[in-house]
Amino acid sequence: MNAIFTAFGAASILILLFTEPENALPAFTSGAAGALKLAVTLFASYAFWLSVIKIFEETGIAEKLKKLFAPLIKKLFPGESDDALKHISTNFAANFIGAGGAATPEGLKAAALIRRRKNLVMLVAMNSTSFQLLPTTVLALRSSLGATSDIILPSLIASAVTTVTAIVTVKVFVR
Repeated sequence: MNAIFTAFGAASILILLFTEPENALPAFTSGAAGALKLAVTLFASYAFWLSVIKIFEETGIAEKLKKLFAPLIKKLFPGESDDALKHISTNFAANFIGAGGAATPEGLKAAALIRRRKNLVMLVAMNSTSFQLLPTTVLALRSSLGATSDIILPSLIASAVTTVTAIVTVKVFVR
């Protein structure tokens, strides 16, 4: 896959250099500036939410989340250890508030502890759809680009539909 992306990138650069050489340098510099702005925006968002997750763990909120989500999580992930369920709960809570990047470390910890293949597939499927009440990362990116339209309701509907579809698909097709 890396070879394919490299080939496309090299071909794009060559085409630009031959068709519009005067626009090559401005395109490179504006692309680099855009990439840097995106990286800083994502870094700030992830740093904040990873700190929130750490605070959840240190203050015992993660344990309370495990108890709150326990009925649902035990039904979705039968036969898993309490430690795995705690990481799954924190992962879901982070996804729920739209901090997908911050949810990743908890998801990886949970995946390492999961014993049943079907439960691991369920975790991956649910993280791929990540039901979000507030898509904070998307909102931060849109805000940094000057977007003003509200996307919360469409995002909520889309993530609910995809998450339910993922759960049903895993329950029906994974053995």
